[in-house]
Amino acid sequence: MKRIAIIISVLFLLIIGFLGSMYVVRKSDIKNQYVGSSSTRILSIAIDDLLLDNVTSILPWNSNQKENGQGKDLFKNIIFNAGIYIPARIYLFDTTPHMRQLYGILALKNYDDCFSFFANEFPDGIDLIDKEKGIVSVTINNHIKVLFNRSHFIYEIAVENKTNFSDLQAILEQPTSWTKIDSISGFEGVISQKHISYIQKDGALQIQGMISKHHTQVDGKWTLSQSLSDTIRQRTMDTTKQVITFWNLLPLNEIPVLAEIMSKYTGVNLSQINSAYFDLQVKDEFAIHKDSSITYTYDDDFNPKEQIQVQEIQVPNITYSWSFNKLLAESLPDTLFYKFHKKQASEFLINSTFESFPAQVTSQKTKHPLYFFIDFGKWPATWNLAITNRLKDKKVKVKLLTTLENPKNMHISGEITY
Repeated sequence: MKRIAIIISVLFLLIIGFLGSMYVVRKSDIKNQYVGSSSTRILSIAIDDLLLDNVTSILPWNSNQKENGQGKDLFKNIIFNAGIYIPARIYLFDTTPHMRQLYGILALKNYDDCFSFFANEFPDGIDLIDKEKGIVSVTINNHIKVLFNRSHFIYEIAVENKTNFSDLQAILEQPTSWTKIDSISGFEGVISQKHISYIQKDGALQIQGMISKHHTQVDGKWTLSQSLSDTIRQRTMDTTKQVITFWNLLPLNEIPVLAEIMSKYTGVNLSQINSAYFDLQVKDEFAIHKDSSITYTYDDDFNPKEQIQVQEIQVPNITYSWSFNKLLAESLPDTLFYKFHKKQASEFLINSTFESFPAQVTSQKTKHPLYFFIDFGKWPATWNLAITNRLKDKKVKVKLLTTLENPKNMHISGEITY
């Protein structure tokens, strides 16, 4: 028995030593990963560290491991069966400032395995676009596309749906435009020790995150293009029963995505609005709206008869407000998914699905120009989406907070619990 114990111990130490050596070798190989030499943004994800630091939550005998869906199996098969070399840390980059897509470059271990994998998994999305060079394109979905040849695998993650592979093909066929991650200039700290890292070449935004089984912590810094007053104020809000709480006091040119979203859903040309203040709150409360519609029926003589039908709709308590602006008050629609009631209160223009407004509206000084909180555990049942249902089951909570350190610099802190 003693001899068996010694043998088992030696084997265990050998396995640990082998895995440790392999981990060190893969870590040292990180610097050899390629990105675009003209990159202005780089996002990196530490594959090995994520798996190692969360090994207890992915072991097959973990009693809390309940998910074994198609997405998880696909991810595992890409790592082990797709013929792609997955490094210890992957890097995604852009090629032009303000683009809404990121690209990644990976080495190919086995071209035939890669082709077979994607032909089996995505038979409707695969296409051999250059037989002589062996270039293959694959559409994973509306936002993810890949292109590979006999040596490299290029992938794209985009916000909008793109139908062509021109950008990917330009990257694949111009390896002289690539550079190793440890050689790219202007990205100090790009080889991060955190699980996730995002950095901009101009230094305006840097974010890093650490992920554990039930918690993700985010930290970063944000340098603004213009100074903020140290006396910024927000509308005082009651945070009881909150589902979503959000406010923004940053100029909209600092976060153009937010400006685009608000313009899209309000129809307001925000370039005509000087004030940047906006807040939104959704509470775990409901009101009843009555919606009437006219239908027509026919009597025995085929004469049309008008009938008014009244339908009661349960709507959540949604309130959003802007700094009061006459043009804005006239431009904002009364209906955005639901009917909203408008009121000027103090220096704010308030819009609410509830007819009753707070008796008193006040403002308070804040050091947090941007704040976001969402509790998916209280997500309204009427907003029934597959992704939000999963987040609701997990009782996911997200919090993001910016703190003004001086007129042009903010600290970012955030957390996700699940």
